[in-house]
Formats: sequence, C-alpha cells, structure tokens
Amino acid sequence: MSFLLRNAPQVLLLTEQNLKHFRDLVNHSFHKNGYEITYDQWSVLAAIAQKQGITQIVIAEITGKEPASISRILRLLEKKELIQKVKDQKNKRAKRTYLTPMGDEVEKKATKTFNQLAKKGFNGVYEQEINLFVRILDKLKGNFEKMDRKRSRG
Repeated sequence: MSFLLRNAPQVLLLTEQNLKHFRDLVNHSFHKNGYEITYDQWSVLAAIAQKQGITQIVIAEITGKEPASISRILRLLEKKELIQKVKDQKNKRAKRTYLTPMGDEVEKKATKTFNQLAKKGFNGVYEQEINLFVRILDKLKGNFEKMDRKRSRG
C-alpha cells in the first residue's frame, strides 16, 4: 500500500499533464484546420453526433462536464450555428439538441483530426497496455466517485 501512496501524486500529475498536452494539441490542430471550436466544444458536438436529440443533462453525463458548462458551450455552438435546440414535445422545459448540417460537417472533420492525433499519441503503446490502463482508470473513477458520494452525504 505504501508503494501506491508514494506513486499516487506522480500518477495523477502525469495523467493531468498528458490530458492538458493533448487538449492543447487538439485545440491547436482544430484552429490550424479552420474549425473554430475547442476540445470541449468538440466533445459536446461528438456526444450530440452519437445521439441526435439528446438533452443537456445527457450531454453532461456523457462528457463528464458540469451542466452549467454544458449550457455555456451549447450557447456558443448555437451562436456558431453548429447546433439547434428544439423544445421537447413531452417535457416543455427540456430542449432536444441536434447538429445542424454545418455542425455535422465540423464534427466529422474535427473527429478525424482528433483521431489522427490520438493515433500518433498512442504510437508504441500496445492494446493490452491500453486495456489495462482503462481498467485502472475505471477503478480509480469508481473509488473517487464513491468517496465523493460519501462526502456529499455528510
């Protein structure tokens, strides 16, 4: 257990640094290719592309972002005419979100760029290593979520 405690800061810091570097690369590539979106905006577009007509709450769950952040991102994407919100027929307070044709095109091109960068970033990493890393991250996520639920209860 002491091995884990000694290495936990390094593991968490390296994870954070890698994500920051990757997000910066994605943002730079998007801008260079003329996609006037950010990594966060792309992640929302990608979630909508997976399931047209989803609500803001579902987008927040898929992306792991706070609902307030999703609201801000959706306003920006709507202003850029990449998405369209439509009132839900059953729940008048809810709005369904759809990609516009331009949003669909931007999402597809940006996803291709994202995938190319990810492929380069994962160069030399074996499938078994990725599978193990994903399992470890899932365990950590579950542990942190459990701790967060306990903290929230009191």
